[in-house]
Amino acid sequence: MTMRAMILPRFGGPEVFECREMPMPRCAPDQMRVRVHACGVCGHDLLNRAGHFPHTRLPAVMGHEIAGTVEEVGPLVTRFAPGDRVTTIQRMPCGLCALCRSGRENVCTSGPGFYGEDVSGGYGPYVLATERNTVKLPDAIPLEIACTLSCAIGTGFHALRRAQLTLGDSVVITGASGGVGIHTVKLARLLGLRTIAISSSPDKVERLRAAGADEVVVAPDFQFHKGVRELTGGLGADAVIEIAGRPTFPSSVRALRAAGRMVIVGNVDPGSVALNPAMAILREMDFVGSAHATLADLQKVIALVERGAITPEIADVLPVEDVAEAHRRMEARGTSGRMVLLHGGSG
Repeated sequence: MTMRAMILPRFGGPEVFECREMPMPRCAPDQMRVRVHACGVCGHDLLNRAGHFPHTRLPAVMGHEIAGTVEEVGPLVTRFAPGDRVTTIQRMPCGLCALCRSGRENVCTSGPGFYGEDVSGGYGPYVLATERNTVKLPDAIPLEIACTLSCAIGTGFHALRRAQLTLGDSVVITGASGGVGIHTVKLARLLGLRTIAISSSPDKVERLRAAGADEVVVAPDFQFHKGVRELTGGLGADAVIEIAGRPTFPSSVRALRAAGRMVIVGNVDPGSVALNPAMAILREMDFVGSAHATLADLQKVIALVERGAITPEIADVLPVEDVAEAHRRMEARGTSGRMVLLHGGSG
C-alpha cells in the first residue's frame, strides 16, 4: 500500500518539496497508524529543510506537530482504538530506558526517533504512533488546533517548568511573536510572572500585549538588555526563555540578574555563541537546555486549552500541498502564531 505525501527529496529552499507516492506506514505490534488531519509548521522544520540536521533520512516526510484519528492498532495496544482523536509529542520513545522511566521520554535516544527526521511525519497523510507518545483529545478541541498543542504551546510549558520560577518573578521571552514565543507569553501570564517580551518589530507590540506581555522591548538590532535592566530596577530578569538563540543570546546573558537562569529552547540561526565563563561564574548564572514537551506536559496543555485558560494562536491554515508557501511566509517573519497544514479538510 502507498500514500501520496509532500516529501523533502533534498535539502534546500521551500521550492524543494515534492508530492510523491510513499510506502504506507505499517504498524508493529505496539504501534498504531494515525490518519493525519492537521500538522503544524515549526521553525525547526525550516532548519531541517535547509539541511541543518544532516542526520535526517532523505527522502523525508517532515512534520512533527500532528493531530489526527487512529485508524489501525497493533495487538499490544490497549488504551487506544480506531476512531480515537489523538495528538502526539514530537518523538516516539522506547519506553524502556532510564530517561523514559523517569518521565523524560522527550529526550529518549533509544526509540524510533523524531517525526520528520527519523520517522515519517505529518506532511504525509499517515504516521505511526505508540501509547508512549500519544494523548486522546476531547471533542471540544478541533484537530487543526490540536496539532499545535505539543510543540507551539508544550515547548514553552516545558521551558517554564525548567525555569523554576515563582509568582511575581520576572521573565524575558525572546522571539516572542513566533509560534512558541507568543504561547510562552500567554503561559507566563497564567503563572503570574512579570513578562517582558522581546520583538524585532514594532508592528508586533500590540499583539504581544494582548497575549499578556507586561512590557515589550523592541530591538531590531537584538540589543535589549539595557531596556530589560531599566524595567527591573537595574537588577536584570529572574529568567530568560531563549527561543531565538544565537542572534539574541549575548543580550540575553546581559539581561539576567545574578543567580538568574537562562532556559535555552531554540536557535533560529544555527551555530556557536560566545560566553565568557567569568560572567557565569561570578554571577552564578544557570544555563539550562530545554527540549520539547513530555507526555505529561502535553496532557496538562490539553486541559488548559479545553477549559479556555489559553487560546492557541493560528496564523493561517493551508492545504498540505501549499507547504512551500507556509515555509516562505515563516521565513519572511511575517506571521505571528502557528501555520497549520490540513489534509483534506478539518477534523
